[in-house]
Amino acid sequence: MVELPPRSGRIHIMHVVPSGFAGGGMENGIVNVANRLPVERYRISVCALDSRETFSKRVVRLDSEYHLLPKRRDGIDWSLIWRLARLFRCAKVDLVHSHNWGTFLYAVLASKLAGVPIIHGEHGKNQAELTQSRLKKWTKSLLGRRVDRLVTVSRALANEWTDYGVPAKNVQYVPNGVDTERFQPCLEKEQARAKFGLPTTGLVIGGIGRFDALKNYEILVVAFAKIGSEFPSLHLALLGQGPCEQRLRDKAKHHGVANRVSFIGWRPDPEVFLSALDVFVLPSKFEGMSNVVLEAMATGLPVVCADLPTHRDVFDPEKEGILISPCTAETLAGILAALLRDPERRRSLGSAARNKMVQQFSIAQMVFNYERLYADYVCPGTVVDPLRQEMPNRV
Repeated sequence: MVELPPRSGRIHIMHVVPSGFAGGGMENGIVNVANRLPVERYRISVCALDSRETFSKRVVRLDSEYHLLPKRRDGIDWSLIWRLARLFRCAKVDLVHSHNWGTFLYAVLASKLAGVPIIHGEHGKNQAELTQSRLKKWTKSLLGRRVDRLVTVSRALANEWTDYGVPAKNVQYVPNGVDTERFQPCLEKEQARAKFGLPTTGLVIGGIGRFDALKNYEILVVAFAKIGSEFPSLHLALLGQGPCEQRLRDKAKHHGVANRVSFIGWRPDPEVFLSALDVFVLPSKFEGMSNVVLEAMATGLPVVCADLPTHRDVFDPEKEGILISPCTAETLAGILAALLRDPERRRSLGSAARNKMVQQFSIAQMVFNYERLYADYVCPGTVVDPLRQEMPNRV
């Protein structure tokens, strides 16, 4: 725990999120930090800019507040800025922590109206955000300079914001963390497979994520079909759901492998699913910092990913995982076939991946990083460039 000077009361942090559904990577990160910050020093609340459930069922802090402030019109709802500012004042918020583009305009302007410092977190992008309009770039440039600290989960995202003109001293890279006790190597592979209806013998490759164009699972299905004849007992399992699921099912059927591809749907126990796999694959076109990659590595799995800058922040290629460039069905098929023929390499990659997570990406490390960040706003000046220093390991 970060040591702070005596202070009357606790700091009240309000997270502002686009959606109240707490099942994604960004949301899991918020929950993990919120549940581990010292209750005697911090009070945590959540405001979702929609009309659905907030995080109330997952944040286990007794005095937290949960608010829903949905937009009242399409496009920009300027009234939301005033409503959000009023909430900050009425709830006596000490620090706003907003997340991703969906909250950016509203939270930054509302925090300035309310006179409350704001930290904005960037965790990644959806498919629509891969291309930036001139208006969006201008908005990021103008308002990005008015946040007190801009936090990103990858160096690539940090560089993007400095390119918009945000001073480098105000942009911090804080990597995600993984619960290395929840996600760890498991010897009960057969039991894990049986729980998900997967073959208990043979090799199983798979992935976790939303089934959309950004995750690019279509090339994984095609790559699997290409190596299917060489590995007749190989099975592909995908955990998740999304708009492209039927297209993926049709692709598997078209290539004659539908009976060897399992679509698991959404489940609350990804740690068990990962224990059922032999290789984890993520062919995404873009990632902020993928929590599922961290979780797969913590489980001791060899990971195969598209060559993205964020993955290079996480592991050394060929030592702790494999990066593919260009990531096509053909190149992916070749890499997977070579890896499946080499059990010793799979073991070596998985072991090195597990060690990397324990040493550098534990959830305790992430919580410590954020507590140092928040501490700088509890008592300004008592923590100097907290996230530019190397944090001690707290596994």
